[in-house]
Amino acid sequence: MKFSRTLPIALLVLASASFAQTIDKKPEARAEVLESLTAKIEQLAFVPGVDFKKFRDFLAAEKPKIDEAKNDEEFRNSVNIALRKFGFSHILLATPKDMNQRTTGKTTGIGITSVPTEGGRLITRVVEDSPASKAGLEVGDVIIEVDGKKVDEKTIMVGDEGTVIKLRVQKPSGKKFDFTITRRLVSTVIKDTIKEIAPRTALLTVHTFDRAYDPKLIDSLMTEAMKADNLIVDLRLNGGGAVVNLFHLAGYFMDPDVRMGSMLNRATMTKFKSEKKRDPSDLKELIPFASIQLTAVEQAKGFRGNVVILINGGTGSASEILTASLREQYGKVVTENGTEEYDPKIGQLNVVGQKSAGAVLFSTYNPIAQGFFVQLPIADYVTSTGVRLESNPIVPDVLIEGPPIILPGQPDKAIDVALSIFERIRLRKERGG
Repeated sequence: MKFSRTLPIALLVLASASFAQTIDKKPEARAEVLESLTAKIEQLAFVPGVDFKKFRDFLAAEKPKIDEAKNDEEFRNSVNIALRKFGFSHILLATPKDMNQRTTGKTTGIGITSVPTEGGRLITRVVEDSPASKAGLEVGDVIIEVDGKKVDEKTIMVGDEGTVIKLRVQKPSGKKFDFTITRRLVSTVIKDTIKEIAPRTALLTVHTFDRAYDPKLIDSLMTEAMKADNLIVDLRLNGGGAVVNLFHLAGYFMDPDVRMGSMLNRATMTKFKSEKKRDPSDLKELIPFASIQLTAVEQAKGFRGNVVILINGGTGSASEILTASLREQYGKVVTENGTEEYDPKIGQLNVVGQKSAGAVLFSTYNPIAQGFFVQLPIADYVTSTGVRLESNPIVPDVLIEGPPIILPGQPDKAIDVALSIFERIRLRKERGG
């Protein structure tokens, strides 16, 4: 059975009715939010083998820290620490402001994205014409202090428009500088691009599969890609998003009848137990019972040349599904008798970079009390050969050592490796090998 394009899995974003800072203005609301959150987790969350009834115990252990929260962001961070103790991805609390950002593509801040690193937070992107860019912050800088306090997992950098944030930043050279920056409304959307980087070789950069993913733009970019013999697909720092968008891009590389893997949800487990009268010993056992098999959207024309996919630790969720699926299935077509075979006319595919995030669960965003939302996992995923990606990062064919980002002015080793792979393929063809 093919996957329904309308099924609300992966990152389904629902609009909140209110974006007020509720905990700030109504401290007693936190109890209502926590009870609503717990009830929703117990009712809807599903991962094979996980008992979500235990969340109340995790919550109780973190309650003293949660009660210390003075605003929505502190409250969210404290609750998410409790949620992370389950040990898997795609389960978190989102504030009304968070959801406003997801639906509008804008937020009030200084205009950066960052990831945890030793001693602080590593800046991975600086928005053009943002307060951060005008102040002189750059990709590769590490924020080590915010408002005079060392950065930790509870550090908050967002705030109201017009408020000031003070940062101590360590540059790649090791030198430290202080910045005072005023927050304002900035866009979080990055436009996907394609460019020729060598003869008959193109670089397609896809930043997200979330709401900012633009199918019409991707269609035009892939039209350009068809002119090349070799294509690099850059999914580094692409944290995923909606699976309907990954199916759209996958259609340019895969036969729509070739399976991209299976969604293992509560119904899958129920069917298995009903027939086998026992728990599964391995997720592979569940595959024949999965009612939802993932497939690509059929496109009028597909790319059939050589492909290199670039990944790193920021490549997660839908991006990992795409990478793993293409690694297993690129070049396969379905014959008239229904079997899958490799087409010798289709090029080779390699994965280059650093290990992926290992964060692959299907999830939905669900409204709870006071305008908050909770992201809940509702199903697990295995590839067509039964490989689980959650907590099992994709290991590239060629592993690139070094920082997870490309510092300004520094060569991109992953792209250099991709070009060398394409050159070796060309030479082998010339030699008839």
